[in-house]
Amino acid sequence: MMHPRTLLDPAFRTCLAAAAGDAALVREFDRLYKTNLVFSGSPLDLAIDEASGRLDADAAAFAAFVRDTIYERLPPQVLAALRKGSFEC
Repeated sequence: MMHPRTLLDPAFRTCLAAAAGDAALVREFDRLYKTNLVFSGSPLDLAIDEASGRLDADAAAFAAFVRDTIYERLPPQVLAALRKGSFEC
């Protein structure tokens, strides 16, 4: 589980929003991790995914992926700029 401080960090939120906005990254994440962040499938399949909690689990897995592969690897000066809102991912 991700630490709440990470979720509230403006730098992490900026990285997460940028990553979620990258259609190719999300599509490849879905392919590699067998998730369904692009909401493919029939309406019934999507309803089952939502009812089972799969969509929430997939979103949490993507957030952890962004934390591990992008956010935690950024230099301190970039994190500081992201927190000030003077830099974009």
